[in-house]
Amino acid sequence: MKISRILTLGLCAFLMGTASILAQQTVSKPATVKKIATLKIDKSNVKVQRHTVMSRFDSEIASSEEERLKKRQQRIAETERKLSILDTLDISERKRKMLLRDLKYNPFSNRLNKATYVGTEFEDTSDNQD
Repeated sequence: MKISRILTLGLCAFLMGTASILAQQTVSKPATVKKIATLKIDKSNVKVQRHTVMSRFDSEIASSEEERLKKRQQRIAETERKLSILDTLDISERKRKMLLRDLKYNPFSNRLNKATYVGTEFEDTSDNQD
């Protein structure tokens, strides 16, 4: 009888102690708007193959290694430009995700071209008044 009272009191003390510990609030950082991770472009490891299959059969038609490296760097610069345009557009997150997916897997899609097209209008500078 005495042992059951001691066990009951010990159990009550244990439950009260754990309840008071669990009831305390944890310190958390203020919640901010989560920004979607954008596409990462690694420019440190830009390489092209030294020889291609096409150069093995017809070296006059195939472009050289320097030309292919220059084209690749231009494509990377174009991708970065499109990425910066997408980051500044005021569009929904769903559409932004679709456009980022297009940029990564299908960089020449019509949807991406329409979104990143900068509407520049050229004025006629020549005054032909005869």
